[in-house]
Amino acid sequence: MDKKRAISIITKAAKLYSKNLEDQKVLFVYAVPSAINKQLTEKTDKIDEFSFYETVFHRSNFLHLTGVTLNSNTTKSAISFYDKCIEGRLAEEDFYFAKDGSTEQKLEVIESMMNIKKVATMIGDFTDKGPKLYSNKVAGNICACIGFVKDSYTKLNVPNTLLKKDIKDVSAKPHQKIYAVLSKRYSDEKYNVIEKCDKAFALKMVSGIEVYIDL
Repeated sequence: MDKKRAISIITKAAKLYSKNLEDQKVLFVYAVPSAINKQLTEKTDKIDEFSFYETVFHRSNFLHLTGVTLNSNTTKSAISFYDKCIEGRLAEEDFYFAKDGSTEQKLEVIESMMNIKKVATMIGDFTDKGPKLYSNKVAGNICACIGFVKDSYTKLNVPNTLLKKDIKDVSAKPHQKIYAVLSKRYSDEKYNVIEKCDKAFALKMVSGIEVYIDL
């Protein structure tokens, strides 16, 4: 992949990030399918096996998903890089590809993963750790996934990498299914958008989130 092609992909992905994720909090509602199926079989009035993972997407996080390294002589920060992408000013001299080939791999899937709220089907604890790669959680599907870490300053979970890997190969078992995804603007008090929800359930958002079977 040459830099001209990379700029085209990165610029398009940045605009999708701006539209779909920037300054949003996203809540993944997930569980081990066998546990949920058991409760469904028992016809319980309320499902209590769900877990929740909240993430936030800042402008400064986009750079990590591209896999490129900044040329500090032309682009001083991750936010400056993002602004150049949005404004169509990103130039070949502004960045470098990773020497291990990971940049090209990330760029092959980055556009689809800017729609993670819709395409993520699984979430789990990250297990594919290495000397240059660390995440706490990964969310995605069999084609790609985004890794998340807790920001040391805000204590919020933020994206820190993008992988062109089957999430089942980089997350701990048992694999956790995403049953619903909710979102809100960063400053909103409550979640007010249901991005996706398993057809077996209805979500009711009242002073937090409760998940009920839709009978």
